[in-house]
Amino acid sequence: MKGKKNWKVVVVMTAVLLSLTSAQVFASVAPSVSSKAAPEVVGAATFTDADGNPITIEPGDIKITSDAAEGTLSPEEKAVYDEAKAQFTNPDSQYTKDLEDYITANFPGIDADKVVVREIFDIKVAQELSFDKGQKLELTLGGNYKPGDSVIVTVFNKDTGKWDFIESTDVKVNADGTITVKFPHLCPVAILVADTTATTATTTVDTTKKNSAPPAVSGQAGGNSSSMLIPALGLGAVILAVVFVALKKKKSV
Repeated sequence: MKGKKNWKVVVVMTAVLLSLTSAQVFASVAPSVSSKAAPEVVGAATFTDADGNPITIEPGDIKITSDAAEGTLSPEEKAVYDEAKAQFTNPDSQYTKDLEDYITANFPGIDADKVVVREIFDIKVAQELSFDKGQKLELTLGGNYKPGDSVIVTVFNKDTGKWDFIESTDVKVNADGTITVKFPHLCPVAILVADTTATTATTTVDTTKKNSAPPAVSGQAGGNSSSMLIPALGLGAVILAVVFVALKKKKSV
């Protein structure tokens, strides 16, 4: 009877420790994009129509909805937003595969597991814009970017259900910390930055497996939750090993 009580105590303690370990993993992404305000529109935007004529759009006619305010979107807009955002948390999504390919082509030498999400937001413009003939909206957004940052801008395409990667030549990091982007269409937008100071999330030599994890959603480059996941799982394994040894000793006695 006493052995059964001891076994129950061990199980409860193990469960508590494992739950604390999980809490640490989730706490590591606390300063996430969900707590950030929407980026500011800096100056007027320029839209080039199908005839090549520039149209000026004032900042007041552009509405950016931050991730924190996604609840204010219409039901239709939120459905698209949720579908887009869900792809960040799925390591098997097409987004993850496309991100690897994009980084390989545009930022050789940077690992996909060192890329973090800096911003996620939705953009709406007061007037109707048509992008069906390759038109682009040039927009400058406030931020804390630095010249030399590897900035990746992606726009969700609700027609294809995929994220489109904006050409690196259409993304410019300005000296004042803003970025100027030429958008090929508007929908949910995600801005990612390569954190070259982050520790690689896994020690495997298999590059494909190493880069299969989706980018961490973080308010600052460097809040990589995957870098916390491996130590947490390791701690869980140690706990289970200790429990196993304790039970074997108990049995032998």
